[in-house]
Formats: sequence, C-alpha cells, structure tokens
Amino acid sequence: MKKKLLEKDGFYLALFACVCLVAVGGVWFTKNNVDELASNNGFVNKTDESKNDDEVNLIQKDNDAAVPTTTESKDNLEKAKAKEKEQQANKKEESKLSFLGEKVVREYSDKEPSYSKTLNLWEVHKGLDVSTLKGQEIKSLLDGKIVDVFKDDEHGMSVKVKSDNNITVVYSNLSEKINVKKDQQVKVGQALGTVGNTSMVEGKDGQHVHIEAYKGNSSMNPMSLIK
Repeated sequence: MKKKLLEKDGFYLALFACVCLVAVGGVWFTKNNVDELASNNGFVNKTDESKNDDEVNLIQKDNDAAVPTTTESKDNLEKAKAKEKEQQANKKEESKLSFLGEKVVREYSDKEPSYSKTLNLWEVHKGLDVSTLKGQEIKSLLDGKIVDVFKDDEHGMSVKVKSDNNITVVYSNLSEKINVKKDQQVKVGQALGTVGNTSMVEGKDGQHVHIEAYKGNSSMNPMSLIK
C-alpha cells in the first residue's frame, strides 16, 4: 500500500511539472507574438519616439520654410530678417559711396557749423567731403545732363550734372583732366573725371572730392542721393 501511495504522489508531481512547462511556454509564445504584432503595425517604444522627434527637429532646422513654434523663435526670426535687410542697405550705400571715394570726412550741414582745417574756422558746410585715393575716378550719382564744366573760385575744377527731376549735383576739387563735356548725357556710375587738389578753401583737408546737391534752387544733403 505504501508503494502505491508513492507511485500516486510521483504521478501528481510529474503532472505539475508538465503544467508549469506548458504555462511558461505559453507566456513566451504569447510575448513573441505580441512584440511581432506591435512591430508590424508600426508601434514603437518611447525611446524610438524620442529618436524620431529628434530627426523631425533636424529636418525642420534645415528647412528654410519651417515656421517657428514659439514666440521667442518668431522674434529672433524677425530680428534676423531686419539685420539682413540693414546689411543689404549698408552694402548698397557703400557701393554708391564708392562712386565718390572711400569715406565721408566732412558731413553736410546747413545750420550747425563744422571745422575747416584750411581756413582754420568753424563754418556752415553745405557740401559733402569724401576722402579718395590719389587720381581716383569720380562717378555720377545720377542719370542726367552735363550743364557745366568750370573752375570754381573756391572749390576748383567742377562738373555740374542735372537730372530730369530737377536735381543738380556739383562735383568739385577735381583735376584739370575732365572726361565729359557740356550738354553730354551721363548715366549713374559714369566717370566724370579724376580727383585733384584744385580747391582754394579745402586744400589742407586731405585728398577728397567736394559734392554739393540742389533740388531746384534749394540746397540738399548729397547723402540722400547715396542712401
């Protein structure tokens, strides 16, 4: 009887072990099937989602048409656009200034006096002085007609150009060698002559061209034509 009891206990133990193996195998099989199903249907884990988000952000950074998603980004974009516009305007101004010389050394003033080294006094300066290289060509700031080529008593050799909209520009302190003649039509950027040192009132102010501008009979700032 004792032998039968042991055989009975051994049978139940073996049965229990078989049940455990079947349960473990079922769990493993189910997990594999679920993972494969999730992968086939496009589900990704949180790490993959984060990776994809980073890839999208990189694509947006490389895309010029990408729209900023925050107020700060929009503000920065507007500032960048404004800065670029200002730089382009400065380049355009520098390009037009190169028609005359390198840089402004004495500005236009119709009310506040500025200092004259040659005359050693403070005076109203209704012209614009731009420093130049020796023998540099002076070019027209506008399209127009040469209305006069003359030697001014104060500012030396001069060329006067008048546009169709009644703006007159006088280029002075030029050399005796003038490239244009009276009644000749000229275009923007066309050489009028070369810079000299013929001015009697600005001879000690360094190598420069003296420019005056008028709208009708009223004096105006020549810088307005450059800008």
